[in-house]
Amino acid sequence: MVTWPDGHVLTEVPKFFAAREPIGMHALTRGREIRTIMIGGFGWLILVFFTAGCGKPPSPGTPASPHGKLSEMSRVEGEVVLCEHKVPEKVCTKHHPELVAQFQRAHDWCQPHGVPESQCLQCHPDLTFDPLPKLPQDADVQWLSRAGEDVPNLDVHAVKGKVTIFDFYAEWCAACRKVDGHVYKMIASGDKSVAYRKMNLVEWESPLAERYVTDVPSLPFVVIYGRDGKRYTTLHGADLAALDKAIAEARRR
Repeated sequence: MVTWPDGHVLTEVPKFFAAREPIGMHALTRGREIRTIMIGGFGWLILVFFTAGCGKPPSPGTPASPHGKLSEMSRVEGEVVLCEHKVPEKVCTKHHPELVAQFQRAHDWCQPHGVPESQCLQCHPDLTFDPLPKLPQDADVQWLSRAGEDVPNLDVHAVKGKVTIFDFYAEWCAACRKVDGHVYKMIASGDKSVAYRKMNLVEWESPLAERYVTDVPSLPFVVIYGRDGKRYTTLHGADLAALDKAIAEARRR
């Protein structure tokens, strides 16, 4: 909010400055700031601009960040019964304060709101709590990077004869969990035409992130290779319809 010298109050930033991808707080703050400069002269002027690639927020789950990781501790097996806080009652820390220490030890804690990060619907309104489906033993799912280590070349990991999905995700990204669950369901249903390759970015400054997502506006970032083993397209965000369309098109290559 800005108050002009004549008393007029500006309460909203113009729409053209609004974030393009409202998929989660951490993704929106990635390397972007809004700054205001008041310039004197004939009246007053507000200059609002974005600074990309600087002032990146500390990665969630690190000591410098008030936010934690989205662990799997808030997923429950069997029927999911939500309490009045809209989280699974079995693991709700407001109903079961004895669980607080466990979540904090796992670095799954949102300090600003006093709840597990994996239950904070204020920070992550698109959180889901359904457990990941169990995969068959022959499911073609592999982790290429678990701690942000670099993967220099994706081509060598593409599986000819299958659609290869390279998923760049982070443990603090709620939208990433949506894509993960969607692909898991696809594979669990018996679809053997898909190879799933997962890579945990961990933070924006990791070697993996520096190579692949410096210009990506939001996570998850997905790279899809066709059955011919060649790179077909890329996607970002949790647009599941777009993901399904891309996979279907890659099957025909």
